[in-house]
Amino acid sequence: MKSAGIQKKKILHTTTRLVLGGGVEKNIYYTVTNLSDEFEFHLSCGAYFKDDLFCNHPEIKIIICPYLVNTIHPLKDLQALWFYYRLIRREKYDIVHTHETKASFITKLAAWLARCPYVIYGLHGVTFNDPMSRLKRKFYILLEKLTIYCADLVVAVGNDTVTEYKKENIGKNIPFEIVRSGIDIKNYLCQALQTDEEKLQFRKALGIDKDDIVFITVGRFSYSKAQRYSIEAFAVLQKKYPTLKFLLIGEGELLAECKLLANAAGINNRSILFLGYQKDIPKYLSVSDIFIFTSLREGLPRVIVEASLLQVPVITFEVEGASEVLENEKSGFIVPQANKEALINKAEQLILHRSLKLAFGQRAQQHVKQYWDMHVMAQQLRSIYNRNI
Repeated sequence: MKSAGIQKKKILHTTTRLVLGGGVEKNIYYTVTNLSDEFEFHLSCGAYFKDDLFCNHPEIKIIICPYLVNTIHPLKDLQALWFYYRLIRREKYDIVHTHETKASFITKLAAWLARCPYVIYGLHGVTFNDPMSRLKRKFYILLEKLTIYCADLVVAVGNDTVTEYKKENIGKNIPFEIVRSGIDIKNYLCQALQTDEEKLQFRKALGIDKDDIVFITVGRFSYSKAQRYSIEAFAVLQKKYPTLKFLLIGEGELLAECKLLANAAGINNRSILFLGYQKDIPKYLSVSDIFIFTSLREGLPRVIVEASLLQVPVITFEVEGASEVLENEKSGFIVPQANKEALINKAEQLILHRSLKLAFGQRAQQHVKQYWDMHVMAQQLRSIYNRNI
């Protein structure tokens, strides 16, 4: 807590968009709410703004940049660069802390041009590892190499992300630090259903019977999140185990396509439930048996952390950050990307062996409680924000 009369340092967080339930949004939210007594925070994003976190926190100033879009758009990108250059010069921020690829490209360059004293590149993923053409990948790597030196520090959510950047010789002379994306652990556990009766009633409301085995996945429906693999695997398993149910939570551009895929695979619509965006994810996790995660690119998959916190055993593709949350074969299963057969095989092991399912859940929860507490994240960022300026 700052003493009366001492001016707070002024920090701008930037992100490309605010998405309901997004991991980046939660990271920023826990940062500013835990540290707002000590620092003055502004948050800026592009025109895509769907928010349920910051609307009840008027002390956090929200600034919308109408030119900041998720795709490459030369004219709008130049307009966004000018917008942020003027904003940073006018507000005289002590720190600019960027998040997400597009916002980071533009705002760390704007901050450098505006001579902001300290620029932090918040690294949440490896965009150039997305499925894309070789030429496009080289272009993204070149952009990173050209702009990363606008930052004074790179704060990454996991070690795998840093490793991928070092493989491509990006930012060799820029310091990197790992700050794991924290969770309000106590509150998250309290949001889960606590009694067997509550769980039975919630299952009943969803059309799930007491003895059904429930799969769940949470995430935006997009090409890189790749829910198609989990749907195809479920279609195979459900024919062999008719009591399986699958809950899919999230919105996104490929939601309609995934619904069509499920229908084409012959999955009964009472067995697969597309639930859209949900605020109370812990309730759904608390009535689920197995978490399936088929993302092709991450920084550190926050939803795996959340599932583990509620002791829901996880099967995930081998993606950045997965091995930092789970120990393969001991607290979860990590399988090769796009390997549907491995996904099916590991899911079947958890279906048939309840003791394995329980052991995975308990071990994963212990690990998450130790390393993913939001208070640990806030303490690390407090130290960074107070450094060298």
